[in-house]
Amino acid sequence: MSEHPAQDPLAAKLQELLSPVVEAQGLFLEDVEVEGSGSQRIVQVLVDLPEDRTDGVDMEDIARASQAVSEELDRTDPVDGPAYELQVSSPGAARALERPRHWRRSVGRLVDVQPVDRTTHGRSFEARVLEVQGEQVTLQRSTQVKKGMPIKLQDPETWDLSQIKQARVRVED
Repeated sequence: MSEHPAQDPLAAKLQELLSPVVEAQGLFLEDVEVEGSGSQRIVQVLVDLPEDRTDGVDMEDIARASQAVSEELDRTDPVDGPAYELQVSSPGAARALERPRHWRRSVGRLVDVQPVDRTTHGRSFEARVLEVQGEQVTLQRSTQVKKGMPIKLQDPETWDLSQIKQARVRVED
């Protein structure tokens, strides 16, 4: 899993241009995507908090980032064409964990994990993210034999991220 997937040239240019602008707002520029063409073009900017924060992006963060990004795009005019729609958002509470950075931001959270190889690693499971080191994550599953019985924590397991097909943060009650 790489930190940044391949992007089209305009999205890569915008990522480079907007990253310091978003960072100046105390946020991290997660991704930039450009969809459509001409007057139907949409520039999507995804922002998140720095890795050392475990809380979520709030509406004030989004508004502040949106204003700063809009001003920078107006000032530099990097998007070809007469008009485009700018959308600034955050990954949301139940984000998919696709990059090592996502896992690091999710330490302490409950996640749903689907292994790549179900024959070796079993079915999908729920676990808490304990630690992330490079391309490895330490997870702790819990079991409850019967409803109402105490929950038993299993021994922590270390997984290579390449062994995980899909994972998503689970919103806890």
